[in-house]
Amino acid sequence: MIRRAELPVEELTLDPMQSRERAWSGDELDQRLAKSIDDDGLFHDILVRPLGDVDYSVDLGVTTNTETDTDSHDSVDAKEDEKPGEKAEYAIIAGSRRYHAAMEAGYETIPCKVFEASDLDAAWTSLTENTDRRELSEQEIAQQLKLIYELVRPRDDVHPDGDTTESETDTSGGDHSRFETEREALEYLARRFRGNDGDNAVKVVTEHLETAALPPILQSLFKDPENRSAQERMALDNYGIDTRSKLGSGEGKSGTSREVVALHETLESVLETDSVDPTDAVLEAVGSLQFDEMSENELRQTLRQFRHEATAELSESSPVDQRQVFSETLQQHSAEARELYEEVEPARPFKRVDVMGPETQRHSRWHVQAMRTRGIETHSELVRSLYEERLEQLADEEGWV
Repeated sequence: MIRRAELPVEELTLDPMQSRERAWSGDELDQRLAKSIDDDGLFHDILVRPLGDVDYSVDLGVTTNTETDTDSHDSVDAKEDEKPGEKAEYAIIAGSRRYHAAMEAGYETIPCKVFEASDLDAAWTSLTENTDRRELSEQEIAQQLKLIYELVRPRDDVHPDGDTTESETDTSGGDHSRFETEREALEYLARRFRGNDGDNAVKVVTEHLETAALPPILQSLFKDPENRSAQERMALDNYGIDTRSKLGSGEGKSGTSREVVALHETLESVLETDSVDPTDAVLEAVGSLQFDEMSENELRQTLRQFRHEATAELSESSPVDQRQVFSETLQQHSAEARELYEEVEPARPFKRVDVMGPETQRHSRWHVQAMRTRGIETHSELVRSLYEERLEQLADEEGWV
């Protein structure tokens, strides 16, 4: 049963089951939300549950926020480890940003919807509430599904003969519900998250769990920029990765994480020397192969092509030579990508010339006219069309076969 209540801010705290990676950073977007609430008020109640329903001792394998050496991949912070204050009586399941923004705007009480919920119910509510609003990054979705999976996955201590206790087979939704097989657990997640438990839906859930299993620094590629820690920003910047952007669609449908997972797993399997760390190698590849004019689909294809060639080259090389082979293969692909995406810009096709000169202006006008005449919408398509046309013309002139 759900009831509405106006609750004092000191009685509220964040729920460990909520899916927000970092509830409040105080950046421009956060301040804009606070001003909107200050000017217009809170249009939507936040969702809370009584603290009596919350098990803060449950071990879900979620990394807490710890500060260690800044060069370590494992020092990246994950979901904040929130504990209730002395006066807290309710845990926020969804609406953590609105909660912080309301306090920033000077609210002393906040309109809430209060309902009884187990850890599992709270985790699902937080995920669906935020994904319906398209507020979660792909990394946050992956971590939330991992959290739910940890609540329902088969126990590690199943009896060798397959017998399980009553609590292990209970799938009614309680805090200690466990499925007997991994497939059953995955189908349950697929039904709740995708609306069906077919192979494709299970595949999507499985890929999210694979993303959640990546080293934390690789997961940060899919975080919203404002949610990255200083350590994550520093690590990505060291590899030439733009820290102002993120990979992934936010809806978990981009497929880029699939390529990052595949590249990481491939490098782990083929590398036989400590001179190349798989995590470092993936970051190096993303930083070298991503360019401003490149769409995410093009990046995904580039990473896939690099993975195939790097696998072949590394498999045939000795452990002593793997560092050099990896670097040379990456340099080759980076040079090819740079030629396509860095030398030419959509808004200004001729980069290293006087942009105000009469020749450039004339070429730019021709460029626009050629796109209109051919019914082409993007610069890259026009370049490819003209290039192929010119090659055919040269082949006719030179008699190439």
